[in-house]
Amino acid sequence: MWQRFKTFPFLSAVILLALNIRMVTSGLTGVGIAAFGITLFWFGFEFIRWLILPPAPGEDPENPSVSDSAPEETITSLVYFLAEPRTADEQMIRELVSSALGREFSTDDSEPENFVIQFRNPESSRLEEDAIVRFLVRIPEGNFAILLSDSPYIENPEEFAEQSIRDKRLRNAIEAHRAWLSVDWMDDPPPPEQSKKVYGIIGKILCAFAGPDCLAIYSPELHRCNEFDLSLLETLGSGQPLELFEEPTFEPIIEISDSNPKMAAAVAKAKKRWPEFTDRFSRASKEDREKFIVKAEFREGTACEYMWVAVTRIEPDTVEGILMNDPHELLDVHRGAEVRFGMDRLNDWIYSDDDGLHVGGFTLDVLAEGDED
Repeated sequence: MWQRFKTFPFLSAVILLALNIRMVTSGLTGVGIAAFGITLFWFGFEFIRWLILPPAPGEDPENPSVSDSAPEETITSLVYFLAEPRTADEQMIRELVSSALGREFSTDDSEPENFVIQFRNPESSRLEEDAIVRFLVRIPEGNFAILLSDSPYIENPEEFAEQSIRDKRLRNAIEAHRAWLSVDWMDDPPPPEQSKKVYGIIGKILCAFAGPDCLAIYSPELHRCNEFDLSLLETLGSGQPLELFEEPTFEPIIEISDSNPKMAAAVAKAKKRWPEFTDRFSRASKEDREKFIVKAEFREGTACEYMWVAVTRIEPDTVEGILMNDPHELLDVHRGAEVRFGMDRLNDWIYSDDDGLHVGGFTLDVLAEGDED
C-alpha cells in the first residue's frame, strides 16, 4: 500500500491546491489562469495514470505469490501470443485504433472525446523486467488499454504446453511465442448486457494489430486459446469475437505413441473390418458416398501426419479421395487436394449407416481417452 501511496501525483496536486487558494483569496492574472489550466490538465493526466497502475509486488494480500510479471487473468481482454516483441509509439497506436474504430483521435491538450495516451511508471521495476508498454484508449464507451510485452505471457511456455495441450498445432504455437499484445477493458467489469459491446470493440481493435507474427489468440475470461489464422479476422471484427473460441481454428493434431497398445489394436480392427467399409461404399448411392471417409498416414521425409480423406474411389490396393485436413508440417499436400494412398497406410475409417449412425472411428475412442500408456 505504501508503494502505491508514494506514486500519487502529490506535486501537481499541491500546485493545483495553491493556485486554487490564490484564485479564491486574491484572484489570478492571465499568466496565473494559464498556469491553473496547465496544472489542472497535468494533475488529471497523472491521476488517471495513477489509477490504472498495477499494484506493486506483494500488495495483493489474497494472492501474495503471484509473480509481478504475471498478467491479470480475470479481466475482460483478448491477447495475441506473438513470435517476437513489437515496438509501438503513441502515434502508431492512435492511427491503428482510429482505423479500427473509424474515429478521429485528438492530439492537442484540450479535453477530447477520444484520445490515446502512453503511460509509464519510472518507479516501477515491472517495466524494466518485462518491458510492458501501456497505452490508454479513451472513447465514450469507456477506457481500454493496449499492452505490449517483450516476454512470454505464460511462464515456462514450453513446459506448460507440453503438460497441458494435446493439440500439436496449438502446443507448438504456445511453445514458440516470445511476446504478447493485449487489448483490455479498464473500467469495472461490464454487466452481461454491456460485455458483448465491450468485446466487440476489443475485437475490432485487435483486427488492426493482426500480423504474421501472431501465433495464437487467448481469452483470459474463458481460459480458451486458439491458433491464430487470418481467417479468424472476420469473426474477430464481427462484434462477437468470443465465437472464435467455440471450435479449434484447425483440425486438432493429437499425438499418440506408436507403441500405444490401444491405438495399435484400434488400427488393426479398422484394417480387419475394411471389407465391411468397401462393401457398403460399393452399394451406396453417389450422394451417400460423401459420408464415407478414411484416415491415412501421409509422410514427407521424417514428417508424418494422419489425416482424413473423403473417399471417391476404392481399388483393391489403393484408395483415392479429397483431403479434408490442413497439414501442419507437410508441404506437398493441402486441404481439398486429390490424394491416393496404398492400403498399408490405412489407419481408420467411418461411415453413416441407413439410420444415420456412425460406424467405425476406432481410433477416435483412443484419442478421446488421451491414454498415452
